[in-house]
Amino acid sequence: MSKFVETLRLKELAEEDIYFAKRDQELIRALHKKRLAELVAADTSKEKKLARSFEKHYRKINRCCQKKPLKLIRALRRLIDRILAAFHLSGKPSE
Repeated sequence: MSKFVETLRLKELAEEDIYFAKRDQELIRALHKKRLAELVAADTSKEKKLARSFEKHYRKINRCCQKKPLKLIRALRRLIDRILAAFHLSGKPSE
């Protein structure tokens, strides 16, 4: 009987881990989207069009690399570098 109870406990722990992992992923996506929107506070139509293309690329990266965290990180870093270069922003924190 104790093996059954232990199995149920492990099952519950696994379900809890899965739930929080999904929630964390959603929060991370929302944070990335918010940061991207802040970086690309565009004024002109050309900048808005460029911002939309970056958003589209961001969604594509998330779809294709969702289960490959290292590949996702690298792709997002490249995208951020492209955004910074396109808007002539520095990647270094301001002092």
